Amino acid sequence: MGVLLLALVLATGCLPADRGGSTSWWEGTTCGSAAASPAALPSADAVRDDGADPLAVGVQFHGLWQEYTDSERARVLDQFVAAGVETVRIDVSWAMLQPDGPDSYSEWGVGFVDDVLTMAHERGLEPLVTLWLSPEWASEDGDERALPTDPVDYGRVARWAAQRWQGKVAAWEVWNEPNDDDFARNADPAAYADLLEAAYCGFKTGAPETPVVFGGTSYVDLDWIAAAYEAGAGDRFDVMGIHPYMGVADSPPETPDGGSGRTLAAVGDLHELMAAKGDADKPIWVTEMGWSAHPDTGDTPDWARGVAASVQGDYLVRALDLLRAEHPYVERFYWYTDRDRQTGDTHYDNYGLLTQDLQPKPAYRALAAYLLR
Repeated sequence: MGVLLLALVLATGCLPADRGGSTSWWEGTTCGSAAASPAALPSADAVRDDGADPLAVGVQFHGLWQEYTDSERARVLDQFVAAGVETVRIDVSWAMLQPDGPDSYSEWGVGFVDDVLTMAHERGLEPLVTLWLSPEWASEDGDERALPTDPVDYGRVARWAAQRWQGKVAAWEVWNEPNDDDFARNADPAAYADLLEAAYCGFKTGAPETPVVFGGTSYVDLDWIAAAYEAGAGDRFDVMGIHPYMGVADSPPETPDGGSGRTLAAVGDLHELMAAKGDADKPIWVTEMGWSAHPDTGDTPDWARGVAASVQGDYLVRALDLLRAEHPYVERFYWYTDRDRQTGDTHYDNYGLLTQDLQPKPAYRALAAYLLR
């Protein structure tokens, strides 16, 4: 029994039946129960045969950020409900849950997450939770954006969180943009596959029926995802997450990809990769995507180009139409983000459906008209 496997058994209670051949090592355990398997998730075709909408639409909700007041959190969520939004993506900091070590939890941090998840759940909004940001004690040099030195520490908190919020969390996403050094230092696909192994076992032990989502990569990074597959990631998630932003950021959603991986159209190439790896039946969720509404200067780089406010809404609706028409295996789409910010970074600050003071932008009105038609 390997060191990581033994540690997982001790930390999460996942006792392997057989790790040889093609059998996943957690099969026959709480990590591999039938309810937890990817086959338990409805396929896009099955959903459509029932006459229901195969694409759920959500929005990134930064409700755990300190720049919100409680009344603002409520207003944002209420406006989502009024627009017909079904689900929200909430980023939860592991460092906020366990700041002092692996054996204790912050009463304040846990209570804060309790409150925000309850606010969403009570409004009928299903939270997809992205669990990331290492506590200082868990990562090399105390860098919160580095993966934990020992993946088992993440598996342990995954089990605890899944148990505590079972029934309030619709799915768990393992880290944010793990291929990007800005969000996962050194961005190593093999290290991420190890994190997924610990995460999958932990989440499935805590809440066997709750899907585990591969952390959405920055753009459609096929080479990085393929390397993660080669490192064993295929048996360690139920849903593929992706962030298919446009590399030329003011490009329309229908822009052909041409092999760049920096368009929405590249989700088709991702599905082909998944099929080649035996994962054709696993759904894809766009866990983050958007266009920023702002004017450009003469030297604006391609990745930071903005669109007009009216175009932002038009592109959002066209993206949803494109996914429905051409990519039925994409079952969820999360717009980034809920509200504009005031950091001084023009491109980053203007992705919101709402203004900084929570007034609807044209993109919000376009989404509401689309979802409530």
